[in-house]
Amino acid sequence: IGGMHFAAKACGVPCEVASAFDINPIANDVYRHNFKDTAVSSRNIESISAEELDNYRADVFLMSPPCQPYTRQGLQAGSSDPRSRSFLVLLDALPNLQNPPRYILIENVKGFDTSETRAETIRVLHSCSYAVEEYLISPRQCGIPNSRLRYYLLATHVPGGDTGTLPSLDAALSQDVLITLPVLSSGLLASSATLRHASQSVAASTAAEASGEERSASS
Repeated sequence: IGGMHFAAKACGVPCEVASAFDINPIANDVYRHNFKDTAVSSRNIESISAEELDNYRADVFLMSPPCQPYTRQGLQAGSSDPRSRSFLVLLDALPNLQNPPRYILIENVKGFDTSETRAETIRVLHSCSYAVEEYLISPRQCGIPNSRLRYYLLATHVPGGDTGTLPSLDAALSQDVLITLPVLSSGLLASSATLRHASQSVAASTAAEASGEERSASS
């Protein structure tokens, strides 16, 4: 329905969404209502070829694959769950792209981080010269009254560089962009270093919030 599109606009980074994909016609109708000027493709992602993805020449891939295979209250079938197939197809296509995106953002539930899908994701990204950072973040750490732990992966394409480390946001983004990032209650800018600290804080409190998080994830 355009959650990542809305976030991209709200964070103040100038961007244009080249296309959105979903097989659910109702979700696509809502997306078109929310973002009338964006092309929405009602098709199965598994049918999209690497050549088609290349033609978009997108700078960023924003991905929020189905969470049901990974949620902690589900069967946690991971890559063997048919609902994970669309994401795995995109992973398979990545090494074949002539115009790979500069950045990839993946969002999912707590549980993806311990799955074999996550391990395969890291393997493919590193093999395609991406540096990777991962976070576990709850909205309440950004001043939003919602305790809903989520997994985020940020990958940056660094051909010929060190794929084991990711340049900090402070170094990668201009000051015009940095001033739009949220300030946490501590007064610190939500840069990569701050988010790493935030993810450690969430990990420490996960056990106390586990029952509430599970209900949220399954809703």
